[in-house]
Amino acid sequence: MLNSYDRIAPIYSLLGRLVYGKSLLEIQFELISKIPKQGSLLILGGGDGKILPLIFKTSPQLQLIYVEASSVMIKLAIKNSPREQNILFVHSDNFDYPTEHIDYVYAGFIFDVFNEQKISYIINKIESSHTNNLTWYVVDFDLSQNTNLLGIRRIQIKLSILFFKITTEHSIKTLPKVFQIFRQNGYNTLKYNTLKRGFLRSEVFKL
Repeated sequence: MLNSYDRIAPIYSLLGRLVYGKSLLEIQFELISKIPKQGSLLILGGGDGKILPLIFKTSPQLQLIYVEASSVMIKLAIKNSPREQNILFVHSDNFDYPTEHIDYVYAGFIFDVFNEQKISYIINKIESSHTNNLTWYVVDFDLSQNTNLLGIRRIQIKLSILFFKITTEHSIKTLPKVFQIFRQNGYNTLKYNTLKRGFLRSEVFKL
């Protein structure tokens, strides 16, 4: 929902560090290092923009379109972005953006706030708006039988969902199977990585 994160935007990154440590940023940086140096990158739900200096450090020539539903997050992202970075900020909760040529999509901890039907809709909407097959860089939480300390991780996720339900009025009750959704939609895994023994996962997808 538009601007539903405004209240917690100033402390969003701090909350993430308190609950999960530096690992959320670490796995994003590892994934960002795989993005090509040239082309255009669509960033979905970039939050307060802490990833923008990381992207500029590895790929300063990338053209960025930064779609974020919170106006406060966008203001913070503008402050956090390097002055020389080529970036267009778009305030939208429908993932609307200028229909320019896009090569890559970055989705960092954004799909976990939607149900699985909505995630498929977003993926198909963005993919179908371009004639070329996009490369998706996705990082999120992952709960499976291979996840270490599975019981504790489930409690962490339940508490996180409860917090965001109270503060942002999100309606999901369980963590969606983000990575399975991509495979179900016909995407192939090009690369992947995990942290926290499987709890955090990144994958690069393409049709």
